[in-house]
Parts: sequence; structure tokens; C-alpha cells
Amino acid sequence: MRGLVALVVLVAAAQAHAQACPAGADLKATQVVATIAGKPVKLSEVDARAASAVCKARITYQQALHDVRQEALDALIGERLVEAAAKKAGKSAQAFVEAELAKAPPPSEADVRAVFDQYKDRMPSQDFDEMRPQIEQALAGRAKQDAFEAMVGRLRDEAKVSVDLPPVRLPVEPIGPSRGPKDAPVTIVSFADFECPYCGRAAATVEEVRAKYGDKVRVVFRDFPLAFHASAVPAAKAARCADAQGKFWAMHDRLFENQRALTPTDLTEHAKGVGLDAAKFAACMEDKDDALQKAIDADMEAGKAVGVEGTPAFFVNGVMVSGAQPVEAFVEIIDRELKGKGKK
Repeated sequence: MRGLVALVVLVAAAQAHAQACPAGADLKATQVVATIAGKPVKLSEVDARAASAVCKARITYQQALHDVRQEALDALIGERLVEAAAKKAGKSAQAFVEAELAKAPPPSEADVRAVFDQYKDRMPSQDFDEMRPQIEQALAGRAKQDAFEAMVGRLRDEAKVSVDLPPVRLPVEPIGPSRGPKDAPVTIVSFADFECPYCGRAAATVEEVRAKYGDKVRVVFRDFPLAFHASAVPAAKAARCADAQGKFWAMHDRLFENQRALTPTDLTEHAKGVGLDAAKFAACMEDKDDALQKAIDADMEAGKAVGVEGTPAFFVNGVMVSGAQPVEAFVEIIDRELKGKGKK
């Protein structure tokens, strides 16, 4: 119901303001935006001066625009499916929806009591009987919303709805240690911090994804150690030193399995545990020419350039997945990517 209302409002607003919506500024890099003592300042110079901020603003705009369009598209699909189903049933769209929502079960006494007990300290009254009507109303509203979404989902499945709204793709280079064939149809670039607990959880999720898709997916690891994690940079260096001996992924897995043991002594033990040459590892960790630090910094700059602000952050063929998301978040994107390449 909320989706239909949103669409009606959206369509009405679009019709009322279609002529008032301003066109985007079509500026060229060569355009002169200022003149200083007779010398021109081009837009390209301005953008270069604030390259990171400009890139972030573009990403934010593109993602916001996509999200608005996606919401409107979902509402439009829902409206048309409901209209078609209502016509088939010989009812008005409103009557059809109301009949479906009427199927939502009323909240049980146990459900009402459970909500009261869970949020009792935040409620305006500590009296259960006084709060019961409000809780019942809230639960009934949620049940109707769930029923509406389930109905639209069922109608979408029956109508075999295909959505081809292009996702926002960001230019992320797949540079770094990787698992999976280089010609895999789907590449997941991961920006992570070995001390970040959410990254550890996400690493396990990525393994589930790899198990599901096999050679159809390639995973690339890039460093993004957070400043407030004291052991993140040393751990990142340890993984790179393991990579120098062909054992990056063994170290990667071990570090995420032992995130509370990342002291220098621990890292040395982890190196032994994955079979590294101890002397070579120690020499590498000294990082006398700052090569490791520069490589880590380069990864971080690459991440920031495409909007990474925290970890973990993933890019599935350039489509951003932020945070420790469930397997389903990856599956949705990967299935779409494989279908688009005719390789599902």
C-alpha cells in the first residue's frame, strides 16, 4: 500500500514540476570558469585541485540518482502488477489490495507482550494494558506491509518481471592478490582491514560466495587499514610479505581467524604457521625502503577515490557492496551480472 501511495505522489509531482526541473550543467573540462589578470582558469584545473572531493561528489550523485530511480521503478512495477491482477479479478486496485491486506493475521498476545517486554524501558508508560493498543496497531501495520510486499513479490514472480536499470559502476582496478581465474565473468574487489571484526565476518561470506559460484568469480584483495586499528598496518604488511613467498591467501585466512592475535610476536608465529621462511619474512617486515607502506597507501587512495570510507567494502564488477552484508546481497548482484553476460 505504501508503495502505491508513494508512486501516486511521485507521478503527481513529476507531472506538476516536469517543466520546473533544471537541466544538469553541461560543463566541459576546457571551459573557462575564471580569469586572473587576463589568464584563464579552466574547469579541468579546478577539478584537478579538488580531484578526490569532485570524484566523491559524482559518486554520491550517481548513487542517489540510481536509488531514486530504483524506488520509483519498483513502485511503478508494483502499481501496474496490482492493476492487472485487480482487473483480472474484476475488482478495483484499491479493493484488490484491501482484500489481500485483510489476510494479514492479527498480532497475537504473545507478540504484543514480547514487544512490550523488549522495549518497556523506552515506552511512555510501564503499564502493559495502557500500551497494548499502540503495540497492536504497530504490529498490525507491519503485518499489512509484509502482506503487501509478499503480494507484489508473488505478482512479480508470476509476471516474470525483468529489471534492466543499469547499476552504478565505479572504476575499481582489480590489482592485488587474487583467487579465481582472471577471465572470470565476475570480479569482486575487496577493501579490508585485518583487525576489523566485520571484515573477518565478511571474509567468511566471500568464501561462501566462492563455494557457490566456483570459477565464475574472482576475488581480489586490497588493503584499507583503519587508523584506529593499531595492528592493521603491521598485519597488512605481514600479508604482503607472505605474498612475496607465494602464501598470501594462507596468511590472509590465518589473520582473519586470529584477529585478536596481531602483535609483532603473533605475526611471526603466523608466518611460521603458514610455512614462511622466517629470515625472509623478518627482513621483509622491516620495510626499509617503505615499499610495503607505499603499496598499502596506494590501495587506500584507490579506495577513497571510489567512495570507500570504512571496511569492509566490496565492488562486484564495479557495483559497490558496503559493510558486512549477507551472502544474498552478493548473490543478487552476481546472478544479474552472469545473466547479463549469458553465463548464468
